[in-house]
Amino acid sequence: MLPKKSLIVLVGVILISQVVIGCKTSLSGGTYVWIDVPQDGISFAELQPVMVEGHATGEESITRIELYVGDELWRAVDDPAMEDNLAKFEIEWLPPSPGSYTLRAIAYGADGQESEFDEATISIGLEPSTPTPVISVTPTLTETPTLVPPPEPSVEFWADPATIPAGTCTDIHWSAENVQSVIFGGEEQPFDGVFTVCLCEGESYSLTVIYEDDSEEVFQVDIDVEGTCEDNNPPPAPVLSSPLNGASLDCTSDVDLAWSPVSDETGISQYQVRVQRHPGDFNWVDISGSVFTGITNTSKNIAVFCGYYYRWQVLAIDGASNVGPWSSWWQFTDNLE
Repeated sequence: MLPKKSLIVLVGVILISQVVIGCKTSLSGGTYVWIDVPQDGISFAELQPVMVEGHATGEESITRIELYVGDELWRAVDDPAMEDNLAKFEIEWLPPSPGSYTLRAIAYGADGQESEFDEATISIGLEPSTPTPVISVTPTLTETPTLVPPPEPSVEFWADPATIPAGTCTDIHWSAENVQSVIFGGEEQPFDGVFTVCLCEGESYSLTVIYEDDSEEVFQVDIDVEGTCEDNNPPPAPVLSSPLNGASLDCTSDVDLAWSPVSDETGISQYQVRVQRHPGDFNWVDISGSVFTGITNTSKNIAVFCGYYYRWQVLAIDGASNVGPWSSWWQFTDNLE
């Protein structure tokens, strides 16, 4: 009679052989899926996260893998990464409570064929159990390392509240993960942010998201305004702050123009900036893009050229669309050296 340790090793070898033979058989034709981990019939003594791992293959590429808990769809993986016609999935599942659960997987091929369900029934926290050896067999068609797909991007953009009485304010929120950058109000912003607007009429705002692959998507939020504002008083002229009036700059390619925020009972919907220049002949001409409109913060970056004289001014428009006066002109020089 074999010692107990030898029997355990022998059983493990037999199980591995059966899994490998089964996987190779599944590659002969059609669409197939199998759950490697957890094993069917395994028990976990305590409520804990469970890693669900498996593979799928078919005559054509795999376009979708669906994972179910019982008959309820839990997770779907669209266009999974393929390695020599073999797709892999690896997802953590958190059981809601102790109990017995059947995890099921089905795969769909690009040729329209779908696999049969593969199942693994497990128990969580129902009774104490001794650790069961976990055998995870990955069919290896080549020795090329498995490519792990990048994490999925996540973007949220909303107003809270989305409907306000005329003359009141609301907050515009955004939150993004696994993206390259987000742009709001014409400026690049942190991935998580909030912007307060006070309106007298409905308005739409957009958030531009640049993904890791350099593609772009524009999200929009609409704010509804109930009633009308009775404010006919324009906001005051902004107070300029930087660069200082009369500043002399070393040769530079861009300048940040800044001013103090303006207060108004209906809020400020936008600022506008006018910029002019001349090469020394005092013939002031608007620079390209001036007048700049739709500015929602209190600064504007502009391109400048060495050897020119510049002047600029700012006005504010309130939430009732009243246009305020221009500020006084401030000047600066972008020297040649």
